[in-house]
Amino acid sequence: MDINNEDKGWIEENVIFYNNNAYLSNLLKGNYVVTASSPFASQIKVSIDGGPVKPVDYSNYTVLCYPILSHCNAQFVRDVSFNSVNQTVEYSITVTQCAQCEEERFTENFVLVPKFPSNYNVTYDISYVNLE
Repeated sequence: MDINNEDKGWIEENVIFYNNNAYLSNLLKGNYVVTASSPFASQIKVSIDGGPVKPVDYSNYTVLCYPILSHCNAQFVRDVSFNSVNQTVEYSITVTQCAQCEEERFTENFVLVPKFPSNYNVTYDISYVNLE
């Protein structure tokens, strides 16, 4: 299976995340929206378009993530949409994976999106496609 991850919708393109995965995994515990007021906000650094590694500019961005355990050979299509009328943000992830692979991998699925109001409700839509 060719692995071509894809980010769509409101996700900022060409962002590489730098963080201490084990440390963050313990802190996240179900809170997958990271803003400037998050206790671990300073632990996340990004490089945009190959630029220098810097702290996230939370005055302009919010970080979303959704940790997933998938088979070792997996492709992720991530999409974030905003609905200002309903004051919601939907983060959907489609995982396409090889059904024969027994080894599992943990992926946080960090994405950088434009900052949105703190009263917006964030929902997650996760789906799996198993290829034989």
